Amino acid sequence: MTLQEKLVEEIEKRQVTRAEFAKIVGVDPTVISSVIKHNRSIGNGTIKRFVEAFGKQFEQYYEYKNCEICGEKFLPRSNKIRTCSDECARLLKNQITVQWTRTSNGHSIARETDAQRFGRNAKVAKPKVGIAEYNSVAREEFGSYGQRGAAERLAQSGTMRESMGL
Repeated sequence: MTLQEKLVEEIEKRQVTRAEFAKIVGVDPTVISSVIKHNRSIGNGTIKRFVEAFGKQFEQYYEYKNCEICGEKFLPRSNKIRTCSDECARLLKNQITVQWTRTSNGHSIARETDAQRFGRNAKVAKPKVGIAEYNSVAREEFGSYGQRGAAERLAQSGTMRESMGL
């Protein structure tokens, strides 16, 4: 028996409306309607409310998951949870961190210095004008930094559409 059929049966058995049934369970009436009309799935939190309101007959509708670390079957509190315990969650986080901090040649990106990234003697060119001076000129000539940037892009490309990349 599907959850949809079970809800219809319970509503008819109790001789209540869907709104009254939702109030008994403690959910919004649209949840009940979406399950009955469209056979939509609901989360374990809502199933837990059904179990609390009507007993163990609704426990069969829980959606269990297998832990991604140890493979143990568990009941997640939400659909986003992927592990059975805090320890497994920590291990999964470590695995993901290791996966994303490695480059193709096997060293950590996070610990590289600029010299390692750009070459031994690589130096980033300093701007010809300081930020404060650039901003003061921008305010005097154009009204703001953004307006000056827009004017420079327009001057380089020739048309407004080209400056916006369209």
